[in-house]
Amino acid sequence: MAALISFVPIVAVKSKRVSLLSYLCRRKVKFPIQSLLLIGLVASAMAGSGCNLERATGLEQPSSLASTPVDWLMEGGGPERSRTTTEMILPPLVAQERYVVGGDTQFVSPVAVTADFLLADGDHRLHAFGRADGQEKWRIDLPGSYLSPAIADNTVYVRAEAGQAGFVVALDSITGQVKWRFPFPKVGSEFGNVGGHVTSPLIVNELVLIGAARTMYALDAATGAVVWHFDSVEPIASSAAVTDDIVYFSDFTHIYAVDLPSGQAQWQFQQESMTLFFAPIIAQERVIIADHDTIQALSRMDGQPLWQQTFPKEVIPAAATADQIFVKTVNQLWALNAENGEILWDYSALNFVSLPAITDRQIYIITRSDGGSQLRALQRTDGKEQWRTENLPLSNSAPVAAQGAVYIRTVNGGVIGYRAR
Repeated sequence: MAALISFVPIVAVKSKRVSLLSYLCRRKVKFPIQSLLLIGLVASAMAGSGCNLERATGLEQPSSLASTPVDWLMEGGGPERSRTTTEMILPPLVAQERYVVGGDTQFVSPVAVTADFLLADGDHRLHAFGRADGQEKWRIDLPGSYLSPAIADNTVYVRAEAGQAGFVVALDSITGQVKWRFPFPKVGSEFGNVGGHVTSPLIVNELVLIGAARTMYALDAATGAVVWHFDSVEPIASSAAVTDDIVYFSDFTHIYAVDLPSGQAQWQFQQESMTLFFAPIIAQERVIIADHDTIQALSRMDGQPLWQQTFPKEVIPAAATADQIFVKTVNQLWALNAENGEILWDYSALNFVSLPAITDRQIYIITRSDGGSQLRALQRTDGKEQWRTENLPLSNSAPVAAQGAVYIRTVNGGVIGYRAR
């Protein structure tokens, strides 16, 4: 078992008498309270039955087709944050893997999955399980929630934050021993402590991209040394997304495109406000961002607007494939045409729809409806429901599609892997 890392919580000090409201008014930033509702952080406790039966609805497809297993290495699956895999995981599914994290895991990160490991946080602790036997290999105590584990080259990277102290920690994936940790000079913001928190780590080209306060850092993945840093105008509001050696991230009112090797600015796009806490999504030649009730597609090369689509509610970018963009609100998911933003279909649940996991033909989501929570499979082409589980005590954490299975998290410390029958 890895040694405990000691983090000393620091009591937050009052912000220079500048309230978040006055800041938003001064900047004319729209920041509706629904932003927090989008990930269900204030949702009521779920009364799931815990039943483990599955019920097929609609058309069932044969599960004889094979596909190559793919890892889910970080939040969003990979550097584009697209939540998409090439795997073919066809319903109906059955629960075939179980991992026990323990404790209250209602508000936790999605898991990270490789051929060898499954990483899951819970109760201020990170757990590593061997996928061959489902047994815990190591655990490490870390402050904060939503640790957002990411893995690359036998190293696990995880965020940690308590009060005004924030870190990114690199761990040996085999033993859980600490390789290095990087303490951020500053965490949070002066505007009611909204924005500027440690973002989910992204690992690409032997760099760890992670932000805090008003700075995005590129750290050497092997040592934790700062390779470059980029200072934003406002507090950092999203994690980074990367493709073709360009890093994209946002603060309250800007999205930035930064050269990955050097940290030099390529372009920036400013608008009235950005939807906070959600990384931009890369879809082919487009960067997908949100402004309150509007989804925008920008050109990756120069930041010029390509199209926009407005919705009746505040929305966030949820996922992307080559031909579809997915956006969501608290309880509704839309599919858009990637070329022009035209709405193709929508799906809604009574209380909650999670961020999706997109496979070759299906969309897997967690819903809260009908007196409980369910894992559901929708057809990617038209959003029609194909299959669902019975009510389960599921957390709000998004499902993960990797290594031939769909992994979901429960509120009572469990991780379940569903595979084709």
